[in-house]
Amino acid sequence: MTAVATAPPDLDDGGLVRRHLDGDPQAFGALVDRYQTPMLTFVNGIVGDRERAEDLVLDVFIRIYRHLRWFDRRREFQTWIYAIASHLADAELRGRVHPRS
Repeated sequence: MTAVATAPPDLDDGGLVRRHLDGDPQAFGALVDRYQTPMLTFVNGIVGDRERAEDLVLDVFIRIYRHLRWFDRRREFQTWIYAIASHLADAELRGRVHPRS
């Protein structure tokens, strides 16, 4: 995975979520940049396969992008995305995640 944008150090996750939802094309890339490496480490630690972990992290960011407008902004963004990643990784271990077509 390659970096998309640089997250402004003074803008928190909630600010980036708001900017994305307001139409800022750089905001989602900044969130990806912020969480891509730690998310890959987290998922790889669960599934134990770097290539599959990369695919799952991509799936996580796709799901986040598609569902961000329904994210409850009173909650922590980081908690939400790690819950998605954990769910996908656990499903992978159970053999329930099917490859994207």
